[in-house]
Amino acid sequence: MKIFISHIQEEFQVALVLKKWIESAFADHCEVLTSTDPEGIPSAAQSLEKDERAFEEIKALILLCSPDSIQKPWTSFEAGCAWLRKILIIPVCYSGLTAGQLPQPLAIFPGFDLDQKDFGQKLFMTLAKELGISQLPAIQYRQMRQEIQEVLDAIPPGVSSSSKEAGDLPLELIHLQILGVLKDNYGFTSAVLAQHFNLEEQKILPLLKRLIDGNYVYASPAGMGHIRYNLAKKGKDYLQESGLL
Repeated sequence: MKIFISHIQEEFQVALVLKKWIESAFADHCEVLTSTDPEGIPSAAQSLEKDERAFEEIKALILLCSPDSIQKPWTSFEAGCAWLRKILIIPVCYSGLTAGQLPQPLAIFPGFDLDQKDFGQKLFMTLAKELGISQLPAIQYRQMRQEIQEVLDAIPPGVSSSSKEAGDLPLELIHLQILGVLKDNYGFTSAVLAQHFNLEEQKILPLLKRLIDGNYVYASPAGMGHIRYNLAKKGKDYLQESGLL
């Protein structure tokens, strides 16, 4: 069984601490993947599109929710994909954001506050129930809280907002070509787009993620576990400004 931790790049250290403690507690029962695993699944939603069988192995999706990460459209979309597959979704809030402040649709999922004293107990009891484990091993919750606090203290305020947002970065030619293909239809799956550009599907997915992060493209469930990618208003405006629409 697998547990996936979804996070933004700037806050990867939080994910790595949770990965360490979860794997330590459930060593013989699960594998923990994060967005920064070089050999892991690049994102929960991309996994669904790339390999449905791999996605079926995921028992829980832990969403690391900070004021910066919840602004990313990919966060809510990953939650939606997991919800469609009836995967346990656990928002974990920190950096000034509490579970009670989560926006819709994330607010419908029971969340935990990372800075709460009993966070570790709540998280592990929830995961144990999902994994079918009746008794937890001895866990050093105090040490876990200390390590979590250390990485939180190391994250500068507004770390991701201080850097250039994805939408401000210039698009490459291949991004423009994808927008051009999407402008005259009701959307394509990544498999169709990959075939159109004669690329492997795993190579088209990061390009689509870049366009989604920049709000040029939006994704929606297409039935049977597939994902359809559509041109967003910003994408149309960009094509018009470039003289391509």
